[in-house]
Amino acid sequence: MALPRTKQFELSRTHLFNIGGVAMIALSVALALQNTFASEPETALCETRYANGVLFGYTKQKGVAMAPEELQSRLGGLDRGLVKNTRIVKDDGVPYGFALEVQLKRAAAEEDDQSRSGIGLTWVPRQLASATAACLSYSVWTPEGFKPGEGGVLPGLVSDSGVEVLNVPVEVSVLPIRVDQPANNPDGDAPPAQLTPFSLRPQWRADGSLIIWQTPNIGQRGLVLVDPKAALKPGRWVRIEQEVVLNTPGQSDGTLRMWVDGKIVYEQSTIGYRSDEVQSFQAVIGDIYNLRHGVWSGAPAHTRIKLSPLELRLR
Repeated sequence: MALPRTKQFELSRTHLFNIGGVAMIALSVALALQNTFASEPETALCETRYANGVLFGYTKQKGVAMAPEELQSRLGGLDRGLVKNTRIVKDDGVPYGFALEVQLKRAAAEEDDQSRSGIGLTWVPRQLASATAACLSYSVWTPEGFKPGEGGVLPGLVSDSGVEVLNVPVEVSVLPIRVDQPANNPDGDAPPAQLTPFSLRPQWRADGSLIIWQTPNIGQRGLVLVDPKAALKPGRWVRIEQEVVLNTPGQSDGTLRMWVDGKIVYEQSTIGYRSDEVQSFQAVIGDIYNLRHGVWSGAPAHTRIKLSPLELRLR
């Protein structure tokens, strides 16, 4: 017995057109949703965008490590605790192969001699004074079991270090293209009194997380919280990169960015750092020490931190 023939279903051209139109609409909606929820591309590291720079390194010619006294001589006396609390050590985990090992010692917070623990140094390359944007890069190492205490400070950029720029000798390596620009204010006149100095200093907190201490902050004064995942990582190196673009005088179009291990953790582009074009950067403050109640303090226990060479790129 023959089976009945199945009726074949045929689509008209009108049906095909309607199905195609629905498919195109669905695809458009999907693409729109993808664009809506897709994250903005991260700003590239400033060290990849700046060609000109200088290096505050720790070696002499032929890769020989400096003694702390030799490093001190490059700073023109603008240091604290450098000879007493540091040594330069070989470390293949950082660029240039050497690191500055800083001793953080237990000491009473009320002691006046701050050289008992940590270091303070002021690096003043001439090229910095004529820059309108700066990129500061370095790496920090803390040991396993590191006790952060109430927190501590790390190197950052400032517009006023309390020193005379033109009297400080320039002792820097070129990285990789020489920046050879005249400093602003060649006659050595003091900046106008109404200018407000700014300071941008990364810090670690009691839980090891990283913040930026920014003063002033245009209506605010104090810490700037970054991505909570940004933190010191005991037993390994952490790369910190800070970019500051000065504002057009009188406008709030300056920028502050910070990266930790290559990931941007803070970005703001509505900052008014200065009201006059005379004001610019002055120094890199390379301090490393513990804080207690917001001021210098000894460490909760004897420990050490290592700091890679400071890389400063300018434009």
